[in-house]
Amino acid sequence: MTSAGRVFDGTSWTDVEEDATTSSIRGSQRPVPPVLDGDGKVHVAIASFRDGTRCAQTLIDLFANAKDPDNIVVGLVEQNYEDGDPFCLELYCQRASSDGKLEIYRRESIRKDTTKVIAKVPERSQCPRIDQIRKIAVHNIAAKGPGWARSLGRKVLGNEEFCLQIDAHSKFIPGWDAVLKEEWKAAENEFAVISHPPPRTSDFDKSVEEKVVPRNCAVDFLDIRVPHYSLGGDGKVENLKKPLLSHTWSPGFSFAKCHLEESAPYDGFTPYVAGAEAFSRYARFWTRGYDVYTPTRNIVYHNYNPNPDGHGLMEWDKPWKRRIKNKSLTRIRSFLEVTDADEGRLKLDNLGIYGLGKRRTLKQLNEFVGIDLAKQQSRPSNLPCANFHWVPYDTSISPIENLYNNPVDLDPQPEFPLRTELIFFKEEDIVMPDLEVLESDLHPVAHSDVGAKEAVGASVVTPSSPVNGNFPSFLTIFILWIIGLMAWLYFTINLKISPRKGRVKKSSNPGNFKDK
Repeated sequence: MTSAGRVFDGTSWTDVEEDATTSSIRGSQRPVPPVLDGDGKVHVAIASFRDGTRCAQTLIDLFANAKDPDNIVVGLVEQNYEDGDPFCLELYCQRASSDGKLEIYRRESIRKDTTKVIAKVPERSQCPRIDQIRKIAVHNIAAKGPGWARSLGRKVLGNEEFCLQIDAHSKFIPGWDAVLKEEWKAAENEFAVISHPPPRTSDFDKSVEEKVVPRNCAVDFLDIRVPHYSLGGDGKVENLKKPLLSHTWSPGFSFAKCHLEESAPYDGFTPYVAGAEAFSRYARFWTRGYDVYTPTRNIVYHNYNPNPDGHGLMEWDKPWKRRIKNKSLTRIRSFLEVTDADEGRLKLDNLGIYGLGKRRTLKQLNEFVGIDLAKQQSRPSNLPCANFHWVPYDTSISPIENLYNNPVDLDPQPEFPLRTELIFFKEEDIVMPDLEVLESDLHPVAHSDVGAKEAVGASVVTPSSPVNGNFPSFLTIFILWIIGLMAWLYFTINLKISPRKGRVKKSSNPGNFKDK
């Protein structure tokens, strides 16, 4: 068997079989062939938490190194403190302007602890490629973790054909957009996801490392009883001829057709979770027919150094939010079927699109990855990290079909206000529960679309993100309000008309001076 590259699992090397994408397929069935019938545009999703300095450089780098920058659209979710934090878009416009001095915001102090950030419309219009950047602003105190932030990104997802998800501190090779499309096409799978742990930016100039690509091999269980793998990769591949089928997915670098965001959208109902999001989303889209491939070369690099603006990655993780975080983890463990008997399980039908799909089973996922979710058994270290066999499925089953589809109290399902040409997802087919939800919660402001009305301090997006879908009705809230008002009036009137039980004796020493 001719080698088409090799894989290192941290201990030993394994040769990759020739034509790995097709020779790893059992039987006659093949993945759905790739279809290139869209506009070719790439939507780059970035979630930034108080990381404006590096985020701005990321925007400059991605436009400067794109082969076709006119076909790049950025969906930016920025979580900042308005008075003191450098804003990603603000610094980007400064650095990208001809004189490096362009100021697109002005700040006004409303009161001692409140600052309003307002767009300077004429200056903003001078910022290069500003119309290709759609922004959602969130106050840093409302942040609920990376998964929650990324779930907001679909509010500014348009009809772009491809979607790239990266972190706010990334660097790109020249022509990265064309290279990614070629990698995706070479996987020969319409449902391919090109993803791997991106290498360090410090390795960017090492040309010898171009074909040495990080890859995750080990899959272990954390103390939270959810599978986990290394952030930077514990293995690597080299000299691949074609993208290689993988058993893990990296949120820091992921490229696919945008219908992935319809079929397995980020779950905004799992706030305050980090780390567990990787495998849980992988399980969701794998059971819906999507497959991850390690690319043949490094395309996007990641800055793993501390935030130069002085903010930690887990700054949003507060001890008093642990109860909500535990409910999020219970939600994840429920559809992965790793809950304990005393923990209970959610009714999985109510998850809707946020649950598992019907194309593949959880049992098949266990076998493919080499783990046991129910027993919480990690992937054995002696299993090879190469030559996985593609798992067939019934292509007549839609990727948006849910494994459990008899909800009694369906969680609010995702909306795509700017994506008018949905591939699989049909919003009109979803039966929504009867909720009393504010309009601003359903349609957060995309700052690039509001023009002169943009005022970051006044239109910070803080959508409600409940752990479950049960909201009190308007009538219930109204009745409780009336009861509270009556109680307040009763005690207020009683205090005013009740007689005093005694008089206050006048002090003989009103100045409270000590006798000499």
